[in-house]
Amino acid sequence: MSVSKLQSARAQSLKGVAILGDLPSPALNRLAAACRWSKHASGQHIVSYLAPSTNVYFLVSGRVRVVIYSFEGKPVHFTILEAPAMFGEIAAIDRGPRSAAIEAIEDCTVGLLSADQFERLLRREPSVAMATFRQLTAEVRRLSERVLDYSTLAVRNRIRGELLRLAIAAGERDGAALLSPAPSLLDIASRVTTHREAVSRELSRLTALGIVKRKGGDLRIIDMARLTWLVREAKGE
Repeated sequence: MSVSKLQSARAQSLKGVAILGDLPSPALNRLAAACRWSKHASGQHIVSYLAPSTNVYFLVSGRVRVVIYSFEGKPVHFTILEAPAMFGEIAAIDRGPRSAAIEAIEDCTVGLLSADQFERLLRREPSVAMATFRQLTAEVRRLSERVLDYSTLAVRNRIRGELLRLAIAAGERDGAALLSPAPSLLDIASRVTTHREAVSRELSRLTALGIVKRKGGDLRIIDMARLTWLVREAKGE
C-alpha cells in the first residue's frame, strides 16, 4: 500500500473513534500523520499500571482489557475496549501515573499521541474537547454505579448485573444477546470481586431458569427481559 493510501486508511479508521467523529477529513488526515502507529500482539502489555507515561492511544483494530493487578498478582478487570476506542486520556490530562494497565486480548493497531499533542488537539478542536468531557463523565457515572453495586448487592446479583451490562454492550436482538466469545469465568469474577466458582454456580442457575445458554465458546442471553427484571428488582428499581 502506498504511503498516501495508508495515511488515508489510517485517517478513516480514526473517524470511528467516538471523540473524533465530528472532525472533517483534513483534520483527520493531519491527526493520522501526527500519530505514531504500532501493532501489538494478543497478550502484550500496552500500558502498565502506575507507569509514568502520558500518551493517548487510539485503538483502531482489535480489543484490549483494562485491568489492575494486586500485589499478589490477582487481576481486577474493569472493562474491555473494542476498536474503535481511546484509552490513556486520564494520564494525558492530569500528567499523573497510569490509573490502570492495558493488555491486548487480540492483535491490535493503535495510533499514539503525546500528552502535549493531545492537549493541543483539545484546544484546537472544540468538538473533540466536548466529546472527551462527555466520555469522561460517562465513565464517572459507570464507575459510581459499580461502586454502589459492590456496596449494596449480593454476589449473585452483581454477576447478573455484569452479564446484563455485557449483553447490552453486545447488542440486543429479538429479546436476546450473544456474547461471542464468552468472557471467561475468571474475567466475570474479577469484574464483580468474587471467585470463578461463584460465577459458575450462577451461570448454572441462570441456565436452569432459561435465561442463558452456553454453547461452545459462546454465551447467549436468551431472555433479556427476565434478566433485566432480576437486576432491577435486586436494585429496588
